[in-house]
Amino acid sequence: MANPVEIFLARLTQNGQPAQVCLVHGDLVLAEPAAQRIAEGLARAAGLPPAAVEVHRRPASLSPILQDLRTYSLFAAGKVVLATDSALLADRSAAGELIDDAAEAVPLSAGSAGSADRSLSARERQAASRLLQALHLFDIDPQAGEPERVLGELPAWVLEGGKARRGGGGRARSKKQVEELRAGLTGLLEAARREGLQGTGDSDLSDLSEIVRGGLPPGHTLVLAESAVAADHPIIRLLEERGAVLGMGRVESERGSWQGLELLAQELERQTGAGITPDALAELARRTLRQENDNRGRGTGGVDADSTARLAGEYRKLANLADGRIDRKLVEQAVEDRGEEDVWQLLDAIAAGRGGEALDRLRRLLTSADDPLAARLTFFSLLSSFCRQLVAVRGMMRVARVPANEGNYGRFKNSHAPALQSEIPTGGKNPLAGLHPFRLHRAYLAACRMPEPLLARLPADLLDTELQLKGESGEADVALARLVARLSQAGRRA
Repeated sequence: MANPVEIFLARLTQNGQPAQVCLVHGDLVLAEPAAQRIAEGLARAAGLPPAAVEVHRRPASLSPILQDLRTYSLFAAGKVVLATDSALLADRSAAGELIDDAAEAVPLSAGSAGSADRSLSARERQAASRLLQALHLFDIDPQAGEPERVLGELPAWVLEGGKARRGGGGRARSKKQVEELRAGLTGLLEAARREGLQGTGDSDLSDLSEIVRGGLPPGHTLVLAESAVAADHPIIRLLEERGAVLGMGRVESERGSWQGLELLAQELERQTGAGITPDALAELARRTLRQENDNRGRGTGGVDADSTARLAGEYRKLANLADGRIDRKLVEQAVEDRGEEDVWQLLDAIAAGRGGEALDRLRRLLTSADDPLAARLTFFSLLSSFCRQLVAVRGMMRVARVPANEGNYGRFKNSHAPALQSEIPTGGKNPLAGLHPFRLHRAYLAACRMPEPLLARLPADLLDTELQLKGESGEADVALARLVARLSQAGRRA
């Protein structure tokens, strides 16, 4: 099987003129060594020594690096710079923020818009410069045709607003507002043309865009290795058009398992010379990897980059300890379990009466959390909601005369779910209304396994546990474990 790095490098150098800007993205465990090999290959193609490759990890800003590349030709024949994890291309909203800055001057004052003798104010010149920068990001020539046609090439999403606008409580512009803004920017573009503005920027994004479009001095090259990129970022689109983007893959979370681990294992085996058995790799991932969350705490489907780096670090440690191939026993002995626990599997264990498993999962959930207090309260909130469903299900079973222990989901969904979610005869809202039938079926089966006396006491038990969690006990974890054990034990007895 052909090596993707070698294929990419051959494509970059096939015309005898190495590409001057390229991007390698994916998990840094994969992307960084690949980018290092590409940088060294581009240096060789340019006739430069290995020392000509200069590495910058997590730079605070790219602008000084880019400026150095522009001016280094005054002192030497060439240089290759590898910049790792700059995060500059992770969010496309920077283009929207340029448009937001431009929109502050729209509509123009009557004099600015209508008279060739009337110069733009300082504020309007700044806004016009931001508009031109946004056009350059998308490789749109501001002079190519009528202003309406030029602005029509901007994608609608860039006119909806950037992160600052939405982060401040604002909302994305509606379709009507986008078209109104596009029309309003026409006058600003006309004025910018009239005054000969160029739209050069002083930001990392503008500098990088200028280099991608205009190039660097001969013999000078920039290689970017990024762990996160926005697929529709304008600079990534420019690089893709030039065949200068290589994706190395990512580990992703899917249905409680990790996808893409084999790529990491292959790279780490190449680096260390030590292989790993499949069950050892799965156990290593379970003990190290954590899901990536958005700013609302919801899973994105990706894997936290720091935990991927931890997996790589633990793998290298195990490679030094292993006598040949890494096996599961060595992983269990040498790697601390700091992986992520699935709270839904924990709830399933409670509902099925698997008390030992439930307590083990609870312990793992709390000990591996960065913030144990938040993890404890979050799980208790989910557990409380589940318990309320159990009580409500048993009550509606009596009211609607729903038989117990219907294990067939199809029959339950058609025959029993509507009755459980029907209106309460005495009035009031049914707490089961709107619950997905699958989740309702799981709660129904669990309620059928629980003895009625326990369900009758459950609201009081929840209140007592909540009070202990929120300050009335110095052993909050014990109180939560006690509730989990009581529920699991009841399910097992039934």
